[in-house]
Amino acid sequence: MSTPPLISSQRYLNRDLVLKKASNFKVFVLTVDVEMRGRLYRVIVDGHHNLAAARLVGIKPKWKGTPPKLERIMKSMGPIAFAALMMNNLTDSDWYFHDTGQVVEELLAPQL
Repeated sequence: MSTPPLISSQRYLNRDLVLKKASNFKVFVLTVDVEMRGRLYRVIVDGHHNLAAARLVGIKPKWKGTPPKLERIMKSMGPIAFAALMMNNLTDSDWYFHDTGQVVEELLAPQL
């Protein structure tokens, strides 16, 4: 089974913070797999600066799964409501593929 594409809605990175994180190598990235509009995506929920730091210095990040608090929220809402929450609550950009920067076209319209 292949890994779902990595997506995010956060493009902003503080360069000083990335450099600081790159120097201490405590690099982790929290993700959650979410099915949105019939396709599975791996969403970065925390660790954008850590991922940028890892890539800057050429090391592999430590991927961590869904945090327990988010797991509880997901279970209490159910998959359809959680997917709608994720689609409609963007950070500072539309959803984009992390590796290419291209917008995820199928996720542009709000989920009702």
